Amino acid sequence: MSGTDTDTPNAPTVRLHDEAAAVLTVGDEELTPALVDRVRTAAEKAEGADRGVVLLLLGGAGAAEGAPPAGTGIHLVNTWERALRRLETSGRPTLALVEGTCTGPALETLLTADYRIAAGDARLRLPGAEDGAWPSTALHRLAQQIGTARARRLLLRRPWLDGEQAADLDLVDETADGGEAALRRAVLVAGELSAVPGREWSIRRRLLFDATLSYEEALGAHLAACDRSLRRRTTAGQSAAEQAPADGSLAQAR
Repeated sequence: MSGTDTDTPNAPTVRLHDEAAAVLTVGDEELTPALVDRVRTAAEKAEGADRGVVLLLLGGAGAAEGAPPAGTGIHLVNTWERALRRLETSGRPTLALVEGTCTGPALETLLTADYRIAAGDARLRLPGAEDGAWPSTALHRLAQQIGTARARRLLLRRPWLDGEQAADLDLVDETADGGEAALRRAVLVAGELSAVPGREWSIRRRLLFDATLSYEEALGAHLAACDRSLRRRTTAGQSAAEQAPADGSLAQAR
């Protein structure tokens, strides 16, 4: 080993945390007001950032059913759904890293992520209780993301899925052999996603969300995004052209 900090076992974790726009950890836990507040805080930080990813650290050691406990008020469920949506539509890309058991709020949070990496020990399952799968908007996201037929099979049987099975169903984008390998892979992916400037990714994400609209309904949003991109590049080109003579004159003066 060279003795640099990149050789220490926790270096990937430190780097991910230091470079992230926000970090949200959702373990093997029930839906609570405190969890809603943590999601809101992460979304607020993402909305105020112009670089970095929102890092979602998901999963735990337990095997809870995952549905909110009996007696949970619908107001709490509503605030949870709104907080998740705010996170899902925030200005920065979201990167999820799954280790251990991922169900309940952790699984619901996973479905809002832009890119998802599962460690070798990851196990995923739709949240539910004795009356079946929890009927949250996770079902809507699931159908939109992997298709109605595959979502229906998961809904009916609620099987436990390992990382490879989750990847086959497009619930995660890639898997890694272990936690350390997943962390190192997350560092690389975070670097790629962080290169997207400002809120540009959120604009393109919105176009994906609108893909279920008819072509005519979606056209306006696509044209607006194209116009924004053209204007942005034109402005950047003009700035570069204006800067070039000044730099040249300075070089000659030297």
